[in-house]
Amino acid sequence: MARRSRLSRVRRKRESRRAVVYIVLAIVIMLGLVTWGVPAMARLAGALFTSDSGVTGMEELSPTPPVFSDVPEATSSAKVTIGGFAQPGVEVVLVMDGSEEGRVLTNDAGVFEFDSIAITEGENKVVAYTVSARGKESEQSRSYTIRVDRTAPVLTLSSPEDGRVFRGQSERIAEFQGLVSEDGVRVYVGERVAIVSNDNTFELSYQLQEGDQDIEIKAVDKAGNESASRVKLRWEP
Repeated sequence: MARRSRLSRVRRKRESRRAVVYIVLAIVIMLGLVTWGVPAMARLAGALFTSDSGVTGMEELSPTPPVFSDVPEATSSAKVTIGGFAQPGVEVVLVMDGSEEGRVLTNDAGVFEFDSIAITEGENKVVAYTVSARGKESEQSRSYTIRVDRTAPVLTLSSPEDGRVFRGQSERIAEFQGLVSEDGVRVYVGERVAIVSNDNTFELSYQLQEGDQDIEIKAVDKAGNESASRVKLRWEP
């Protein structure tokens, strides 16, 4: 019985010392966070697990793939700017049509940008990956295709006919209808946006003002190419 009592006292003392050590470590960590901030403490923690000669405590994980923020689907320009996000301090490698196009480092916020990247007529496939300071590579990012298109869409206006005169309140609304030659085209009648259907036909009900009016109809494709036509209409109350 006395022996059990001594063992119990020894265990309690050992647990008490361990608790004191944990409390001291917690205080040191909190003071470190207040004094040097999270980045410095993170680097200190990393130093406990790694060394210049390699990983000693745990294997370094590969960086995450970059994420593009704004890749144009189509453009009429010979150069584009491509940017996005990745882990701070890693190198982002841009690959265009299977060939490395360039490398940039992300800033402290993880932002990167490739400026004035040359692209060729037709389709250009773009991917990227990241490389850590120790040479670890990420998987490839999502793949994007940028299409260079310098051909303006064809705009065909079927109604109303140029020079038409509308009379009375029942004819104050002119129905604009027509067709564009490709998908994804935006059509404007004056300052208003027409509805374009899946079959590339468009329509818009347009309220006329009294007297003569010259109205522009404009079609703009995904690459920014545009074509336009005009009609002169007259409304008499």
